[in-house]
Amino acid sequence: MKPLTLMILPLFLLLAACRTPAGTATPTAPTPPTRPAAPAIATTAPAPPQDVSIPAGDGLAIQGTFYPGPGSGPWPAILLLHMLGSQRQAWDDTGLPPALNQAGYAVLAIDLRGHGQTGGSIDWPQVDDDLPRVWAYLTGRDDVDPARTAIIGASIGANLALRAAANLPQVRGVVLLSPGLDYRGVTTTDALDRYGPRPLLIVASEEDSTAASASRLLTDLTPGEARLIMYDGAGHGTDMFTARPELSAEITGWLNRLLAATE
Repeated sequence: MKPLTLMILPLFLLLAACRTPAGTATPTAPTPPTRPAAPAIATTAPAPPQDVSIPAGDGLAIQGTFYPGPGSGPWPAILLLHMLGSQRQAWDDTGLPPALNQAGYAVLAIDLRGHGQTGGSIDWPQVDDDLPRVWAYLTGRDDVDPARTAIIGASIGANLALRAAANLPQVRGVVLLSPGLDYRGVTTTDALDRYGPRPLLIVASEEDSTAASASRLLTDLTPGEARLIMYDGAGHGTDMFTARPELSAEITGWLNRLLAATE
């Protein structure tokens, strides 16, 4: 055999071995499943906050601030309920409304009756009547998506949030910051059955012993999914945002998973 032939033959055999046999498909990586998209992070600045006034059943006007989401909506929306003796501006101090806006949410913070610009007298049974009216205003806006809504409450606002959501089946989830079992007659365990299997995010601090024990019990009693975050030395209600700045991101991430847009 000539030398040139001896050189070509091994090369031919190597090329033949590398060829894919006829009828054999080249394997490809599997396509990952499509997941619902979370509210988009804002690429444009939201419009300035707007003062709103919502009529209560007894003629009192519930005063609030509406923080539009980015673009034109409709946005998923969050209602904020403050602590006893506080007012809606306390949420601005937490940094939560702009964090939610940046994540694509509209936000409504109100002054509960007997507080802030709403005025009047504290009347917790009447607040149970106020909150469905507030919710109807929020979800009735053309720029809000009524199918993607949640409530966040702090201290007695947490108790009120759970009670309101228990009677509003369209509310997708609730965030309870330092809830109690019976605070000024505003109870929570009796609302759990009506709230049903919808998700809860519960946050408290260990040294805030009353709220910590209530948070553990509510987590154990809920018939659905409940995520419990327990801090050390974080304080009570909206004060926890100062001690634990990551709390805004924890809440926003939980809401993103809960209120993901449906395709």
